[in-house]
Amino acid sequence: MVDQSAWSTKLKLLAFLIVVSLLPLLLLSLTSNHIMKAYEEEISNDNVRDVSVSKASNLASYFTGLRVTLLSAAENNDVAAAISYDNYNAKQFLGGLLSSNKDITAIVIMDKDGKVSPSSVYDSTSARVFGSFDTEKIFDDIKYSKGISSISEYDGVENSFLYSAYLTDQNGEITGYVSLVVGLSYLIDNLGNSDFGNSTRMYILDPDKNILTADGVKSAGDIKELASLDSAFDKAISDNLGDSYEYEYKDKDMVMQSVIVDNTKTTSETSWCIVTVSDVELLAGRYKDVLSSLHSSIFAISVVVFVFIVIFVSWFLRPIGNIMRILGTGNEINVSSQRVLVNGNSELDIMSRQINSMLDMLSESEQRNKFIVDMTDNIVFEYSISKDTVTFSDNFNKKFSYRAASLKYEDSFLVNASVDPQDKKSYAEFIARAAEGHNIQGEFRFKTIYNDYIWYLVRSSSIRDSYNSIIKIVGVMIDIDKTKKREENLMQKASLDPLTQAYNRNSFELALLNEIELSQMRKGRDAILFIDLDDFKHFNDEYNHAVGDEVLVYTAKLAQKLVGKNGFVGRFGGDEFIICYRETDGCDALTLAQKIISGLGDGFESVNSSGHITMCCSIGIAYVTPADNDTAALMDKADQAMYSVKKRGKSNYAVYRDNQNGGYLMN
Repeated sequence: MVDQSAWSTKLKLLAFLIVVSLLPLLLLSLTSNHIMKAYEEEISNDNVRDVSVSKASNLASYFTGLRVTLLSAAENNDVAAAISYDNYNAKQFLGGLLSSNKDITAIVIMDKDGKVSPSSVYDSTSARVFGSFDTEKIFDDIKYSKGISSISEYDGVENSFLYSAYLTDQNGEITGYVSLVVGLSYLIDNLGNSDFGNSTRMYILDPDKNILTADGVKSAGDIKELASLDSAFDKAISDNLGDSYEYEYKDKDMVMQSVIVDNTKTTSETSWCIVTVSDVELLAGRYKDVLSSLHSSIFAISVVVFVFIVIFVSWFLRPIGNIMRILGTGNEINVSSQRVLVNGNSELDIMSRQINSMLDMLSESEQRNKFIVDMTDNIVFEYSISKDTVTFSDNFNKKFSYRAASLKYEDSFLVNASVDPQDKKSYAEFIARAAEGHNIQGEFRFKTIYNDYIWYLVRSSSIRDSYNSIIKIVGVMIDIDKTKKREENLMQKASLDPLTQAYNRNSFELALLNEIELSQMRKGRDAILFIDLDDFKHFNDEYNHAVGDEVLVYTAKLAQKLVGKNGFVGRFGGDEFIICYRETDGCDALTLAQKIISGLGDGFESVNSSGHITMCCSIGIAYVTPADNDTAALMDKADQAMYSVKKRGKSNYAVYRDNQNGGYLMN
């Protein structure tokens, strides 16, 4: 059984270490797919954007170069003169510009009405003849778009765009226009060589949302994956798209990015831009290879960690079997004989030594308690809630003949004791409350081994765990038979005051002496109340002695009624009474004093005076302490407290304070 418990504990510790060690690796394996995919998407998107920024920078430089060429033509006087006549120098100059840039297919000179000058120079290989142009468009391009037209804005210059400028005379008046007819080959070439494979398509978008692809100029409607992006294009050319725009196309996650081409912004705050559209799954496809390698590494690490944990547990937890031999049996530990074996100096070996030290102290304590129990006549009992067993100290068998059929609670003496018939009801209530864990005590008569009934004081307390649940009920049975029988004899032989039927002074002192002995056994709290009727002489003088006797009888009966079974009343002499009272949960000595004062204040109907009589009294209270064995001294303390009330105005009570400062505690 011990070996099984030890092995089970080792398995639990092994499982715990494996879970703690391998769980992070398992979580990493489970989450790495999402993490790596998101990471690769971010990296790939950044790469695409970096390429787009580079392409946009190239286009910005390209447009800057075209503008330099255009302005050199617009500022040439021969070019401006070529509007009116065939100017040889203009042809030579413009021809040189054409030959310096292969993307410029023609340079067109026109007058204010858009009519092309006969001296216009154009590429001889194209053999194109230009008629006239819409000067309003050219004027708007120059005024609002820095002279750059939209792609394929003009008839006769398909797959080209115009870059235009004013021609002016010496007075700054506009005399015509000069336009570079620029082919799209450079722009198309700039879209290629992006090394994105099938994951990303790149486009050039002009301010009028014309789309330039590697296959030429197209509208958004001609490209299915762009057909729904009109609003996104508006944001792109306005530089308001943000980092990216995500959408779905044929159940695929897509992402669109845009980069503005510098120096192309129009007065309407739109620009040329580079647009990329990427398939997210294809874009981040490379992460799968990385993920596969990561999973392989995690698996290898897990195997190594598992082997290490098994070796570590086998080596480090060797002493656990020794500990489980003591702590893992499931039974109570025999603290006098069982000890943990210690084989080394590991942490568990140190723990084993501490457990042995604890067992040594428990053994010493157990032997000391057993020795104390054996030396006393008190019977000690213990009710274990979890085991449902009741055990008694060895001296039980010397007192009682009852032998339980088993250790079970229902078979125990506590439940089946032979109790005096007068005590059966109160004893049943006592046992029920004790089993519920109440800390209580009671006095009952049990039939002993000699077939007679003996008085026992039974005291019961509960032991609770850290969750306030009851673990055990422990108690003691104290033989108080001699004292109780002495009390009964005293009551039978007591001399009573003939008028009030209260104890006379001598009987009260004898009963008090016996009560002090019982109080020490009960561990209760007893009090002496000394009562003196205030201005008693008034009743004899005002009425007669018969009324005075009525007052004394009423006072004695009121005190006896309020005290009940928790004490006794004596007449000390004249108009002085004395009470021995055993405090209860419902009423303490101070409360009793207040009730007596109130009861006397309510008064009674006098027979001898035919009137209602009320009284006042002064009460002194002294508590019985374990050191008290002198009844006269105890009553004197109460008497002193009573006289302190007399000095302070009467009709009140005070408590004697037995301390170094002396004095009284007044109400």
